Amino acid sequence: MKIRGIGLNGDVSYLGGSLARLEEELAACHALGFDAIELSIDGLDVMIGGRLVPRLVDRVRAVTDRFDLIYSVHAPGRLNLACLAARCDPAMEKAVFSGCVEFCAAIGAGVLVYHSGLIGLHEAAVGMAELPDQAALEAARDREVAALRELMPLAAEHGVVVGMENRDPHLWELAVLRQAGRRPDELMTFHPGLSIPEVVRQVTEVSHPNLGITLDVGHLYLAANQCGFDLATAIGQAAPHVRHLHLHDNLGRLDSGLSEIAARLPFGEADLHMPPGWGTIPLAAALALMPGFDGLCILEIQPRWADHRAEALDVTRQLFATAPDSPRM
Repeated sequence: MKIRGIGLNGDVSYLGGSLARLEEELAACHALGFDAIELSIDGLDVMIGGRLVPRLVDRVRAVTDRFDLIYSVHAPGRLNLACLAARCDPAMEKAVFSGCVEFCAAIGAGVLVYHSGLIGLHEAAVGMAELPDQAALEAARDREVAALRELMPLAAEHGVVVGMENRDPHLWELAVLRQAGRRPDELMTFHPGLSIPEVVRQVTEVSHPNLGITLDVGHLYLAANQCGFDLATAIGQAAPHVRHLHLHDNLGRLDSGLSEIAARLPFGEADLHMPPGWGTIPLAAALALMPGFDGLCILEIQPRWADHRAEALDVTRQLFATAPDSPRM
């Protein structure tokens, strides 16, 4: 395992387009001894309508250039090259993706994180469509693969590795299934982005050296518990393709429909993004299943736990130093 740096995420809501907050976060990250930070496009206000705004990019770059940090970039969470929704504009999705790659080049970031687009529940959730059938889901997979094949040469030109991130389950998705008369155990049928084999399938079909997986261990733990697959097996399936790592902790419990951390935390529900060691994910054992990993590890920790960042860095270093050779999960 070759860890090229341990970093923090620049929280979208906290940054909120503020250059002052960006500078504060970079300074704090550097002072605490982190090597890297992951910045989200939608937290920086550098893109409007699928186009980067050069003067806004320049303002951000003037800040990032002042710090000796490794940068990675997270694409907007709603970006979806699978374009399953009827109202989706494939040209806009590709433009946003391309702009993200170009922003990576502008600030010298070597990794772009992109959420898997394999989810077919959003339009049904708001009453705009029925659940997609199998043919529609397969067509969405094919569109995402085709779009990535088209876009990866741009990433390669700029020296950017794209990591497709696995997704996490939510209560609203089960509610949609119930309303449609479907069973909870059909969740992965309509949200294949939860499934490592499905993400691996797409990465393999695109077959480009600059495309791999961003493995979010917290997302995977929630999905394994909800969908009933084996966590260790899934990590083993992902491992040969993992180019970037998101690490944080939770208790593996589905949310109860509440989005506020303050409401979730006392009950230990949902994707809490806690510091490593605060939850029940077997993190050391998980890391030991990826002996060939070579890349950045980003700690995706909620801003409310900023006082615990130094502790989180120490714990993460210990995890990498003490992960067992023959893990049992």
